[in-house]
Amino acid sequence: MARQLRCSIVALGVAWLLALSALAARAAVTVSVVGNQAFAQISLPGGLGTVDADVTITFDEPVNLTPAELNLTAVVVDPNDAALVARLPACAPLCAAVDPAFPLLITVEPLDVPWLYRSGFETDETDPGLLGFSNTYEIEIHTPDLDCSAPAVGLTCPATPYRLFKAPLAGAFADYTDDVLKGSVRARGRDGAFSQFLIVADTRTTVSVEQDKALRLEARINAASLDDTLRSDLLGQLALVQVAALVDPVDYTLAIADLDALIATVEANAGSGIANRWSADHGVVNDAGEIEGLAQTLRYTLVRLQSGN
Repeated sequence: MARQLRCSIVALGVAWLLALSALAARAAVTVSVVGNQAFAQISLPGGLGTVDADVTITFDEPVNLTPAELNLTAVVVDPNDAALVARLPACAPLCAAVDPAFPLLITVEPLDVPWLYRSGFETDETDPGLLGFSNTYEIEIHTPDLDCSAPAVGLTCPATPYRLFKAPLAGAFADYTDDVLKGSVRARGRDGAFSQFLIVADTRTTVSVEQDKALRLEARINAASLDDTLRSDLLGQLALVQVAALVDPVDYTLAIADLDALIATVEANAGSGIANRWSADHGVVNDAGEIEGLAQTLRYTLVRLQSGN
C-alpha cells in the first residue's frame, strides 16, 4: 500500500512538472489580437542567450482572427543543420545563412478545425469559424538580437544583409522582403498565404536576386487561374519591368513605375478577374495575394538597385 502511494505521488509529481514545462513553453510565445492585427511576443532560450522577437501580422480583411486559430509557433533552430541549410538558396561560397544570434523559425499554420469554433446549437450556422482573409497580410519580425548595418538612411537599412525569407512547410525558403527598417532589425514582407519564416543573412548580388524574383513572379502569374487577356497583360507589364531593369541603359525608375502598374492591375482585378481569398481549409487559392506579395518583394529589390545597393 505504501509502495503504491509512493508511486502515485511520483507519478503526480512527474505530471505536474510536465504541465509546468508545457505552460512555460507556451508562455515563451504569447499571441494577442487587436482588430485586424495579430501580435506575438517571443522569448526562447538559445542563440547568444535568449532569442527575442516581436511579430506583427496585419491583415487587409480578416475573418475569425483569433490567437488560437492563427496558430503561430516558434522554435530555435541549428543554423548549421543540413536539412535547414538545404532549404536556403544554394551557392558557393555560402551566400544565405541563418545568423547564430537569431536562429528563430516562426511557423504560422492556421487551424483547420471548424468544430472548435461553432456553438453546435444553431442548425443554420454557415460560418465554419476558420481564419480567412482577402488580398494580403503584412508580417513584420522585429528583433533586438541583430544590428541594422550602418549607415541607416532615415528608418531604412540599405546596407543590411538581413532579409525575411518564407517557405511552405518543409519547402525551400525564398526572399519575401519588402522592407528592412532599423530598430534593431525590423524585416517586413507581404503575401497571400502562410507557412514558415526566417530572417536570413543574404549576400547574393542584388542583380541576381532581382532576376530570381522576376522569374518567381512570372511563374506565379502563369500558374494563376486567369483569363488569357489578363494573364497577357500582367506578363507584358513584367516584361517591361525586365527590359527597363536589365537592358542597357538600365532605368530602375522606369522599372519601378512599370512594376507599380502591374501591382495596380492586380489590385484592380482582385476579387473579380483574380481570386483574392485565403482560408485555413485551403479550399481556395489566393492568386491575387500571392502575385502581389511577389511583386512587392521584387519592388524592394529594384529600389535597392536604384539606390546603388
